[in-house]
Amino acid sequence: MRKKWCVECLGAALAAALFLFGCSAENNGGVVNGGETANEGSVAVKPDTQAVQVLEPIYAPLYTFEILEERIAAADSADSVKVAHIVDLLARPRVDQHLMNHVPLDSAVERAKYETLAAFGVDSLQYAMDSNAVLLAIAAMVQNRASKEETLNFIRTLGEDLKGDGVWSDPNGKIKIADWIVGLDSNWRYNDIRNNAMAAYGGNVPNFEKYMRAFFPLAYSFVPCSAANAGQVTYVNQGQSAIFANDYETSDHSAVRFICDVNGFQWRIAQPMEKDTVGFGPGEYDREIREGRVIHDNYYIYDAGAWRLATPQEADGFTDLVEVYANLKADEKVIFVIRHSERTNDTGPNGHLTDNGVKYAKNLGKRLADAGKKGNFYYGYSGYTRTKETCENIAVGYGQAGYAVNVVPAMDGAWYVKDDAKASGYVDANGGWEVYSRYAFTGAYADAFYDLEDRSVQLIEGELVASLPQMERVNFMCTHDYLVVPLLAYVTDGHANVRFYEKWKWVNYLAGAAIIVSPDGSLRYIPVKGLETGVM
Repeated sequence: MRKKWCVECLGAALAAALFLFGCSAENNGGVVNGGETANEGSVAVKPDTQAVQVLEPIYAPLYTFEILEERIAAADSADSVKVAHIVDLLARPRVDQHLMNHVPLDSAVERAKYETLAAFGVDSLQYAMDSNAVLLAIAAMVQNRASKEETLNFIRTLGEDLKGDGVWSDPNGKIKIADWIVGLDSNWRYNDIRNNAMAAYGGNVPNFEKYMRAFFPLAYSFVPCSAANAGQVTYVNQGQSAIFANDYETSDHSAVRFICDVNGFQWRIAQPMEKDTVGFGPGEYDREIREGRVIHDNYYIYDAGAWRLATPQEADGFTDLVEVYANLKADEKVIFVIRHSERTNDTGPNGHLTDNGVKYAKNLGKRLADAGKKGNFYYGYSGYTRTKETCENIAVGYGQAGYAVNVVPAMDGAWYVKDDAKASGYVDANGGWEVYSRYAFTGAYADAFYDLEDRSVQLIEGELVASLPQMERVNFMCTHDYLVVPLLAYVTDGHANVRFYEKWKWVNYLAGAAIIVSPDGSLRYIPVKGLETGVM
């Protein structure tokens, strides 16, 4: 018999902008592209899985422009140290310190300038080749989201910090700016800065963005991005940061992660698939499902030799039982083999359903009735009270009068057990879900269990399909998880997402397998769920 598995600004005062911000050897204009595209195709990203976005209006670097204008206007003509741009302003206290140490004036100014640039991760070559962009980036970072008064205070504070040894020694200040930049980067708010600076640059704003993006890895103490670590993904481990994470896979505080881009060798925000699948390596088997390492609500499937984002159906692996019922062809028959509804803590043969369990089963029956089809159902159960109550409450919810619930010995949870003593010993030592899932998917404990394929064929063909003449067109078999998990492993060729030993996933209540019988006697199987999810 054939087997088939289905898984269905500034005014005139700043007109001389090039004087204020220096003159670069090159000015390419335009906008740096925001964030490279991940190799996952289109993925819907939940807002709370990305950076803390900057939502308030952005005024940077306008206040910095105004402070510079005021400083230049108030400058003493007798002062031998001239301030022409933001780096000059920040470096001024350090120049005085060099002069106190008897460093010649020109050398003092030059040293202080490059020490200040280094504080923002800029080297002398970058400044020589691209000073306009460097100075605009630093002006924006100095202001970030601060008011004019706060910006002025920050300039003073940073100047005094640099004065002693030329090193910016305030990690909190750096991280505050870095967090703001990451917020800009997450939804490309650099354009706001570009628009603010447009008048000062006569509409030809330099490519400042790359210097801002180069700053946050410095503030977060990331290793330099290079060919040696291209593709590496990391997280912020400084507790002062708004996007701090306790470890790579813990996302209760922040799911933001960063990747060393293989093309530009620059750190950027990692896309969901990049951060979720890093370290996966090849799948252990075709169509393996794995939970995202960071966004734990995302699931990925190993398909045709590569990982991709799984569809909701693929991730769960179960189709709504009512959908399968509603789409059953008129000449097809179906046997739904499902786990009982939610039970109490009494796992013995006389244990009952909980109040919720009763409600779940009735709701399933009602949804079946709402599908608008006609006909009575056949109900079989294992002999345990909770499986009988599951069948009864499905019938009540369905509105079926005069139904009968029949004991079907093959529905016993021990169907796959060959040696009860050995199986019980393994369960006592390792736990039932561990043992039964390992048996079902790896063939472990062969001395305690039957061969999976042989026993499953016997169940499906020898017990269930063979009994169809005495049953109805639509049939419900209410059984136990210890039967359903091995059966799912068989009917899905080992793809069912109930590998507890590996994934910590187990079959949910009212979930199982639909065995659909075509007129020619061929069979097809669909994992089904009676609740919102097929796993727990």
